[in-house]
Amino acid sequence: MTDKRVIDNFISKYHLGGTIERIKWVSDGECLKANFINDSQNLVGKVKTGNFKFPVGEFGIYSTSTLSKLLGILENEVMFQVEKNAKFIVADTNVDVKFNLADPQVIPSVPSIKETEGDIEVELDEEFTTKFIKSKDAVGEDVFYISTQEGFTSSEIKFTIGNSSSNSVSFAVKSTEGEELKDVPFNADIVKEIFKHNKRFETGTLKINPKGLMTFAFKFGDLETSYYLVRNQNQ
Repeated sequence: MTDKRVIDNFISKYHLGGTIERIKWVSDGECLKANFINDSQNLVGKVKTGNFKFPVGEFGIYSTSTLSKLLGILENEVMFQVEKNAKFIVADTNVDVKFNLADPQVIPSVPSIKETEGDIEVELDEEFTTKFIKSKDAVGEDVFYISTQEGFTSSEIKFTIGNSSSNSVSFAVKSTEGEELKDVPFNADIVKEIFKHNKRFETGTLKINPKGLMTFAFKFGDLETSYYLVRNQNQ
């Protein structure tokens, strides 16, 4: 039997409320992982859950929303099988669900992300992520801005949701030292979804590269997630 909640959690970490639909799952029987990219191609990421029994293979998921809805019909304890690498067959004690798999070749390819240097780093906690979500919801703007500043005891990163011509919320957090940044714009909707679907993490870090790449990494026991968000280009 398989704990469906592990799969639900795996899906939520990349689906991000509908941000990512098409993806390829890869399993070696003990570890299930997936790399992904959104349609706008400004977000790349990966999710991996270890110590998890799952059929071996590569599985193309064309509509994650559909798969998630089908799994929602089932109880938590399920039998999970693959039929000729063409179909998921998932069953609890009362219901059988069949989901057609896509050819992995039709799933968008995901570029490799190179390690960056000179990153400014912030240790994340639930207080910060909750504050960001509430601020985004209150202001309603789809862009936020990153700036560096000197705090009373250390370097800080200031987050400003909104801008001078609209309602805005600003708050600062302690960071490592790095190159000065001035109002670098990022997509607030995507970051809200990342924080919303990565709650109660054991460890979480945020890194900002001066060239305009923001990296998030979270760890939840055997589950790990990473996200790479490119700065907005037209602002």
